Amino acid sequence: QEKSPSLMVSPEKQRWHDFSSGKGGDMFTFVMEVDGLDFKGALDLLARQAGVDLTQFQRQGNGEASKQKEQIYSALELAAKYYQICLSRDASTLDYVVTKRQFTKKTATTFRLGYSPNQDNALVTFLKQKGFNEETIKKAGLGTKRYRGFGDMFRGRLMVPLQDGTGRVIGFTARLLTADANAPKYINTPQSPVYDKSRHVFGLHLAKESIRKQDYAVVV
Repeated sequence: QEKSPSLMVSPEKQRWHDFSSGKGGDMFTFVMEVDGLDFKGALDLLARQAGVDLTQFQRQGNGEASKQKEQIYSALELAAKYYQICLSRDASTLDYVVTKRQFTKKTATTFRLGYSPNQDNALVTFLKQKGFNEETIKKAGLGTKRYRGFGDMFRGRLMVPLQDGTGRVIGFTARLLTADANAPKYINTPQSPVYDKSRHVFGLHLAKESIRKQDYAVVV
């Protein structure tokens, strides 16, 4: 919150120091302070930004598990973008979002609202075309086995991405848009290698900077 400069960064030494707080360190400690992450979280974030595959430095067993997690994250991110495009092309769902719920375009974009087509396997087909197999799609909570075969987990619903503290998509909550007494109004992504409902706080990636500055949070 300071008005005067007090942060020094030395590219040669790869070090930083903040004179107002007395804190300093390397790029890892900087990200840990700014984003409120532990060392592993900072390492993962910086590796993604630098395009470094950390799985090649891990033991065989752990490396395979990490590689699978990264595939799941990629599938979920692609699904979120797919749902957003579907929402922009579906007039009735857009009308529900904008007119009935009165969400602004900024709100819809910030929270990455989307729409899952009311079809058996629209998303599954799309993800397979992008190189993802059924096992990854299922573990990501995006597909499931039905009587007609392997198909989409979510169909005909308003999609709200669930994101972790760094903003990565880890799952979805989906709201039914048509009256159907036999279907639940809301369904969530089942527990997966990247999503644990009991450990997730919705919207934290958007609120954490304000929480850090104000030093309090309102949880609803």
